[in-house]
Amino acid sequence: MNDPVAAYFDKLSEIHSGQFGKSVSGASFYFRTRLKLTCELASTSTERLLDCSAGTGEITCALLKSGRFSHATIIDISSAMLQSAKELLISKINNTQLEFVQSDVFKFQPSESRFDLILCLGLIAHTGRLDILLPHLKSMLTPGGRIILQSTLLDHLGMRITRALTSRRELAQRGYRISWFSQRDIADACHNAGLQILEMRRHSLAIPFGDRLWPWANFQVERRLQNWASRHGADAIYLLGAG
Repeated sequence: MNDPVAAYFDKLSEIHSGQFGKSVSGASFYFRTRLKLTCELASTSTERLLDCSAGTGEITCALLKSGRFSHATIIDISSAMLQSAKELLISKINNTQLEFVQSDVFKFQPSESRFDLILCLGLIAHTGRLDILLPHLKSMLTPGGRIILQSTLLDHLGMRITRALTSRRELAQRGYRISWFSQRDIADACHNAGLQILEMRRHSLAIPFGDRLWPWANFQVERRLQNWASRHGADAIYLLGAG
């Protein structure tokens, strides 16, 4: 698949799963917090799950270990990421029917029933087109189904600094531009798609270049100020339902 997003994440697959382990850095705190909050927001969902950017599968695995889901469709545009997720889930999950699909989520259409929960984590920064994505995801929901959507927020000062200092280099490294969204952008896109924001969780201070300067100290600051970050953090995870 000749896609710059797929190519970029193929290169990251070997190190991505390590972010969910016991390493001590701001990035590891960020990914483990994303997993925790996603599990909280998904706690009432059951039956059919779609993860439309599964990465190496750690969050999908945590949800499926609950035993609440009978079927899970796992998508990623990166073949290397999808293979890592497949190896993890097949080794850990034995009470859920698993389907693995390498696909651009914009082109994906379910072969059978709709989904009770759709995960959209770590995706929209790399794809943009939120005005197209949300109606597409909504069309795959069961009545009463939910979407969990994650985005870093451009409202956050640290994110504005990061964008200003890295946008040119990021384009050269990745071959595509990162998309940035504010809280208003997310709210407007949800409204236009006929989706309601039912809950939101914020987290992570996202100190610019904190891990480059001192990963251990960055981790400690994130850990100690997580209550503040729950109100003002750089990252938001939304629980969405049809309006």
